[in-house]
Amino acid sequence: MTRHRGYPIVLTASRAEASEYDNNPFAAFICTFPYKLSGLFLRDHLENLPSNPDGTATRTIYGLRKVESLLTDAFGDDAVAVAHYDMLDRVIGPDTKIVAISSMDPMGLAYVSTTYNSLIGFGGEALNASEFKRLISHPAIQWYKPTIVVGGAGSWQIAEAGMQEALGVDVLFQGEGEDDLVPLFSKLLRNEAVPPIVSAKKPDRSHIPLIKHAASYGMVEITRGCGRGCQFCSPTNRTKYSVPLPFIMKEVAVNVASGSRSIFTVTEDIFLYKSKPNFVPNRPAIVELYKSIAAYPGVENILLSHASLAPVIYDRKLLDELSPILLEKTKWRPETSGFYKKPFVSVEVGIETGSVRLMKLHMKGKALPYSVDDWPQLVLQGIGTMNDADWWPLCTIMTGQPDETEADVRATLDLIDDLRNHHAKMFYTPVLFIPLQDAVLGNQHRTNLKNLSELQWEVLAKCWRNNIDFWAPDLKWLYHPMFFFSHWFYARWRHGSKATAPMMHLSGFPLNKKVDRPCMPEFCQDVQPSISPSLTNGFLRRR
Repeated sequence: MTRHRGYPIVLTASRAEASEYDNNPFAAFICTFPYKLSGLFLRDHLENLPSNPDGTATRTIYGLRKVESLLTDAFGDDAVAVAHYDMLDRVIGPDTKIVAISSMDPMGLAYVSTTYNSLIGFGGEALNASEFKRLISHPAIQWYKPTIVVGGAGSWQIAEAGMQEALGVDVLFQGEGEDDLVPLFSKLLRNEAVPPIVSAKKPDRSHIPLIKHAASYGMVEITRGCGRGCQFCSPTNRTKYSVPLPFIMKEVAVNVASGSRSIFTVTEDIFLYKSKPNFVPNRPAIVELYKSIAAYPGVENILLSHASLAPVIYDRKLLDELSPILLEKTKWRPETSGFYKKPFVSVEVGIETGSVRLMKLHMKGKALPYSVDDWPQLVLQGIGTMNDADWWPLCTIMTGQPDETEADVRATLDLIDDLRNHHAKMFYTPVLFIPLQDAVLGNQHRTNLKNLSELQWEVLAKCWRNNIDFWAPDLKWLYHPMFFFSHWFYARWRHGSKATAPMMHLSGFPLNKKVDRPCMPEFCQDVQPSISPSLTNGFLRRR
């Protein structure tokens, strides 16, 4: 039934962020590319998002489902609707007071968007930014002029870009909403004045509500915060909280009842779940969690978000017990793609750098319960341990960090070479440093391609060369000429001679120039044995 006068409160998100991409969350990576390219490629995913007959969303992003629960508990089911872009005209009307939008990347200023939109360099702004602007200029919103509230992890981007007034955003809500969101909406419904930027205080974690309707990918939150203290990141500076298992299973039930066949566990690190002091993993609790989810009737796939390396080294039985559960429920198997020869588990892992100096400076808690002095060895052993258990992680490598020197970049390149020479099964995602507003390094300068050194360009090139060689070796005949003709010329024209040698390397040409970095014998052999868990076992020291 269409609500011609509209719901008082309407919640929504952009098409780019609300799509499920055939139940493949990693495909959302393409939304960081220029919209003229990625929008065409993802067109079928952006149109006709799943909706109920009344226009409300069947599934949408997890954060909106949490907000929906808070607001319906406070104002009633008839006051709140969650809808996708193409159904907004069915839920917005003259009675609509507030349209609230959640966004992770509204201006395309996040790590991946900044890196890859600028690296490609043509085709317009990132699809995430383009779709956010498309949403906020929806005819129904422009016609009825409700109060617009933007929240979510990316709301800071609008303030940083100085675009709040130009976009017509009345309120930016920053932080967790359990305690402060309902009072804010109460004021807006009473037409009371509120500040243009509202920073929420840390909530009482016992106030986290259950979702009432299904989330994209069957998302359920298992932990919030992290506590490792990485200075480039905001969740790592928040105290870790593990969601009780009965609460998690209730949200699993909500997702499955609404037709989801996947469960995506949302966390900064799956091994943080009920972890012990000094970040020692709690194997029985982690295994019980995933065993319970896998055993729930109707769950066909389990998707993972993030993980760290130290726990899998600390407790050798952790992956032994966890892998059989997750491999049985993995989406990444030969039946789903001709690229995969065997089932594997994938998860995002932050390597960031090979420099112990930078680790001590900005990420000294990342290696716990081991000493950060052993970071490169820990990375090798951690990736090797994962590979031995058929985990093929997606790993971020960050360049352009504050205070990064040429020696730091060389250390990162050495680590990349070592991983390659030991045939690590992984996907590299090199990114540029971005100062997130609520991170410790939020006041540092943003890194861009114009100020990269030749060594930093080599980090980008080597990572992607490794991706091509491992994930698509049979297509190198296509990728190498494509990169050479489309990007080497462009990189040289746009970014100067510093990009020339690395881009030629990416295009398949051997580097005649050593880029001021001697080739050490252990990094230059063509064939090395696969990574073994015992490779660096003697080097790791516990804190």
